Amino acid sequence: MNRTSNLFGSIILILFSLSALFSQEDIQVKIDSLDSFLKENPSSIFINYDIAELYEEIDSAVALGYVRKGLESALKKNNAFGIGKGHFLLGDFYDGYGNHTKAEYHLKTADTVLSEVIKKDSSEEYLKLWVRANFNIGVVRSMQGINEDVYYINKISKVAEKIGYFEILAKANTNIGIGFFNQGQHKKAYEYFKLGAPQHLKSNDFQSYITNRLLFSSCLLQMDSLSRAKMELDNVKPVLDSLPKKDKQQLYHTILAEYFIGTEAYDKAIINLKKAERFLNQNPIQSNKLPLYMTFMNVYRAKKDYRKGLEYAQKCRELALQYQNKIIEAEIYKELSYYQHQLGRDGEALESLASYVAISDTINTSELEKEINRLESQYQSEKKERQIFQLKSENNETELELAKKQSENYFLISISLGLFILASLTFFGYRNFKKQDQLKSAEINQLKYEQESKVYSAMLEGQENERQRLAIDLHDGLAGRLSATRIKLEKLAKKSNGQTAELEFKQAAKNIDDSLSELRGIAMNLMPETLFRYGLKNAIEDYCSSISSGIDDIKFIIQFYDDDRELSNSKSLTIYRIMQELINNAVKHSKAKEVLVQYLIEDDKIHITVEDNGNGFSPKESVTSGGMGLNNLRTRVAYLNGEIDFDSIPNEGTNVNIVIEV
Repeated sequence: MNRTSNLFGSIILILFSLSALFSQEDIQVKIDSLDSFLKENPSSIFINYDIAELYEEIDSAVALGYVRKGLESALKKNNAFGIGKGHFLLGDFYDGYGNHTKAEYHLKTADTVLSEVIKKDSSEEYLKLWVRANFNIGVVRSMQGINEDVYYINKISKVAEKIGYFEILAKANTNIGIGFFNQGQHKKAYEYFKLGAPQHLKSNDFQSYITNRLLFSSCLLQMDSLSRAKMELDNVKPVLDSLPKKDKQQLYHTILAEYFIGTEAYDKAIINLKKAERFLNQNPIQSNKLPLYMTFMNVYRAKKDYRKGLEYAQKCRELALQYQNKIIEAEIYKELSYYQHQLGRDGEALESLASYVAISDTINTSELEKEINRLESQYQSEKKERQIFQLKSENNETELELAKKQSENYFLISISLGLFILASLTFFGYRNFKKQDQLKSAEINQLKYEQESKVYSAMLEGQENERQRLAIDLHDGLAGRLSATRIKLEKLAKKSNGQTAELEFKQAAKNIDDSLSELRGIAMNLMPETLFRYGLKNAIEDYCSSISSGIDDIKFIIQFYDDDRELSNSKSLTIYRIMQELINNAVKHSKAKEVLVQYLIEDDKIHITVEDNGNGFSPKESVTSGGMGLNNLRTRVAYLNGEIDFDSIPNEGTNVNIVIEV
């Protein structure tokens, strides 16, 4: 697949909406019915919210008014769930308008309030709203370039599965797939799209299931798996045709056109793109025009029809300007330059190329400066939001508008002053910084770290060598003698004529068999042969299997998401010992009935999670004054330059998270 096709794939996933539309007539009937009830109960919190959610499809400004009325009533009545839902809806509203900072503030406020609510009342309605709030926090943070989707999905997944909220899990996995796809990590995107599909079916959400499969097909095309993508498209077509709503037909024909471009069947691609355009013109959501027109541009480039390609490139530029997407705008100017050059319009081509360079330079601003500005903006926005919210509870609407204007002025002044002070301090601090002292301190710390690493490495090596020696001695020495003794007992049993003697010989042979099994288990724990032959995942599975064979009612859930990266034998063995100790603690000390073991490699970091539903403990007391096991854990993790975090509540379970550099 070429560069323009890859760009198209990202844009189609960014712009395509998963939400389904309802007819405005049905919505208006529901609104009228609720309005009648609201006239009799004007301070009803949740009727206001219900009307707001319906108006969101018709008039978002009116919807916002109903949300604020409901939240005002909730605050007066001190209704915690009502306050939480009000902030959730405000977060949803601001997210729809692209104000992700405000959206994050309201969603996090909803999470804080709802977290307290569900501690007292864990009814399904409350849990669902808490799950949705955290899911949306992950979405809005990803919109700000902060990739924490996996963190928030892990946070909500256990609760969502418990209450059967498969719809949110499905959307979560599909959204993570989209995020990885946009980053060009197609293998990871592939896995999350696969996870989302059956969950969409469990929730009977066929519209979203079709969307998942279509985006999955687009992912396969980017991985150059053309035949597999065509098979997926063929499988989803009958389901797509059976649905009364035709809003997904446009996406289907666009991706099918992308497939035909990949197979160089350009005429078929154009036919499908024109079908997609007809469906798009019937759809009230027009945001998919840009990926559609970019695909037109792509196919005409492949056909060397430069006039048509230029025509669609100009359309794409207008849409990119409308969406204010600088990344896409820069790429379109590059395409314009190409077509103009091919048509002999070199003056225009140079102008387009200059625009491409100028926009690219703007995009490539220092990442540090962006982060400072983002954090400062977030802090000031949250501070302003709290001031406005407090004023709203005390004053009328006119005073609120005045406060907003004043806050905006203070915000701009504070930002300018803060950035000036920050720049000055950074400049003078950098000039006067004592480099020599820093260098000496760094060298001392480095030498100290290297010395400690050598000592601990030698200690670990000695321990493992001793373990290996003991395992070999047990296997070749004691195990061999026990086996020989068993054979002799069998021979004596055959020679003996007495029934009682034969039974005693058989009992003795059984005792030896049990001893051999226990001995092999000890040898395996001392030196896991499976680890070096078949890898960490199989070694952990073997260890969990050996534990569960002796305990009937324990369940292990093992999840490995690695990227086939090979680790050194020393690091693999240390990680195995860490996970072995955590699993052993969960089973023997915590008395857990269910243990989740998760291993994930992402962004050059290894994430290990072991979670159980056992007795739990007090982290402050046990971790600071813990016994040999916890001390060994901390030492091993520190040896790998990692961090370990214990999260445990007595009688509710334990969650241990470890992060290690690859």
